[in-house]
Amino acid sequence: MKDLDFMAHAIELAKKGRRHVQPNPMVGCVIVKKNKIIGEGWHKAYGGAHAEINAIKNCKKKFGSKKASLLIKGADVYVNLEPCSIEKNTPPCTNTLIEYQIKRVICGTLDPNPSINGRGIKILKKAGIQTKIGLLKNECEELNRIFFTTQKKLRPYIILKGAQSIDGKIALKNGESNWISNSDSRKDSHHIRSRVKGILVGRETAEQDNPALTVRLSSKELGLRKNDAVPQPVKIILGSLKKSTKTKKLFAGSEKIIIGSKLPAKKIKNVEYLEYEKKDFLDRFMQDLLQRNISSILVEGGQQTLNAFIGKNLFDELVLYTAPMILGKGSKDTMSSKAPMSIKKSPRLKLIKLESFGDDIKTTYYNPNA
Repeated sequence: MKDLDFMAHAIELAKKGRRHVQPNPMVGCVIVKKNKIIGEGWHKAYGGAHAEINAIKNCKKKFGSKKASLLIKGADVYVNLEPCSIEKNTPPCTNTLIEYQIKRVICGTLDPNPSINGRGIKILKKAGIQTKIGLLKNECEELNRIFFTTQKKLRPYIILKGAQSIDGKIALKNGESNWISNSDSRKDSHHIRSRVKGILVGRETAEQDNPALTVRLSSKELGLRKNDAVPQPVKIILGSLKKSTKTKKLFAGSEKIIIGSKLPAKKIKNVEYLEYEKKDFLDRFMQDLLQRNISSILVEGGQQTLNAFIGKNLFDELVLYTAPMILGKGSKDTMSSKAPMSIKKSPRLKLIKLESFGDDIKTTYYNPNA
């Protein structure tokens, strides 16, 4: 096997932590001696041991503690993200790698966290450990798009999602929108829900649709182990919403709810109200959500909420499910943002994926202008 193969394997290991490690990054680690893997691991849960530590534990489990220590000495370590060099929830991984006398560390990318960026590599070099940076860099950065966004932009990774008709309508004039997309599309959207830390809708959507804003898929459907709990995101409301019969489903259950509005700041059981004096508080709201470890948000609001994010260019990804139906003139447009001065000045998104669910078409775009 070659360096590329070992790094590709580390990336696949990292993906196993997808629904469990946010706001931390997904990290996989492979320990290699004489071109053979002697240990492997990944970051399994937020606050838990890092990938490097789990790979060492795996080696000890295979060979026993004494033999493993001898094997690890002089071995190569492949990891998709720079080893951590600060103590937070866990001790610095750089210290452990130095302690076990690793010969070489190959990492895909530097850590985007300003307090870590390059620091771990410098510590390893100073200890005499050879380092190589940038192997499968694009793949490693793509894997942790959410983490890179939170570190660089100091806000959550934001996904806008909409279900529309083929003529670009999100609902009828009276607000009816159930169901534009088919059941397969809706099931797919629940997979997206399971991978984010929060789901956001506007006050009007909350009152008109009375949504539950939960992941309604089984552990098996999500590819989780039988006894793993289905991850439920925080419910986030944009606007002055109070508990009422109109929002019965929303307030049911024990999931955390955060409401950003002009209502007084307070906490009542699982509901937290964040108060903002200014009319336009969207940027500040996003920052406050990140401080609460909500590192990714799926925006499922109606036209007004989607426009608020689009108008501020405050999104990283756009997902559209387009159904083969025509809702016609007078129905609500999916988007109605302000027109640019010219076509040249119109921001262009990058098409990432095109999928079909029955007759529905799902398009996924990245926003390179965010």
